[in-house]
Amino acid sequence: MIKEKETLIRIKKLDWHYSENKVLDDISLVLNNCGFYGIIGPNGSGKTTLLKNISRSLITKKGTVFFNERDITEYSNKELAKKISYVPQNTNLEFEFSVMDIVLMGRSPYVKRFQTENSNDIDIAKKAMEITNIWHLKEKNIGMISGGERQRAIIARALAQQTDIMLLDEPVSQLDIQHQIEILEMLKKLTEEKKLTVVMSLHDLNLAAQYCDKLILMDKGRIFKEGAPHEIIEEENIQKVYGMKAFIMENPHTRKPHLIPLGKL
Repeated sequence: MIKEKETLIRIKKLDWHYSENKVLDDISLVLNNCGFYGIIGPNGSGKTTLLKNISRSLITKKGTVFFNERDITEYSNKELAKKISYVPQNTNLEFEFSVMDIVLMGRSPYVKRFQTENSNDIDIAKKAMEITNIWHLKEKNIGMISGGERQRAIIARALAQQTDIMLLDEPVSQLDIQHQIEILEMLKKLTEEKKLTVVMSLHDLNLAAQYCDKLILMDKGRIFKEGAPHEIIEEENIQKVYGMKAFIMENPHTRKPHLIPLGKL
């Protein structure tokens, strides 16, 4: 069992190319247990590719990603699925599964070949659905519910995997503000009460500053700076990475930095 604040993920000199296009450049990063990390940066800065390398959705070509000080390439697919869950940016599903069926898919790493889910798996799926407030949708077709409900169903599936770390790629970008706050507050609560580590890419800098313990600011495939929100959401950083003038104030309710854009440089 990994103790609180011990290293969970360690990335060493990670590079990634798509054809001739270098997307990640010499990434080294440490993610500790029980934290809420936000990956921010402009479009094309490498946020999604970094998450895919951590989840092994992409196989690392140069550099190493370690989970609990073990190279993730050494894990079997089932082993890794018990350690790391991944919620992709696109959660559209073309098949006519019920919401319960979708969430139960998170139990597949624990189900032996030629066997089906048992009562324990169903109980775990139910708890995940109760946490994400979708138990009442269990019989609904996944294609017939709202975008916010579908996003919560995919997060419930990841919760049912019972992993140490959950990776989420832009989980709230297509949702209205009510559902954005609902999901971010739920994830924050999970890091505090369930000791889950959450690593999430976000476009909205103010939401990232409000909910994340630590921010990783990326630019052109490299880590520009990492630190607490007040260390990252600064006028100089915003100018250099986003090419934008901004006024930074302290949110009087949360004491977190709040950015007001003032236009391009």
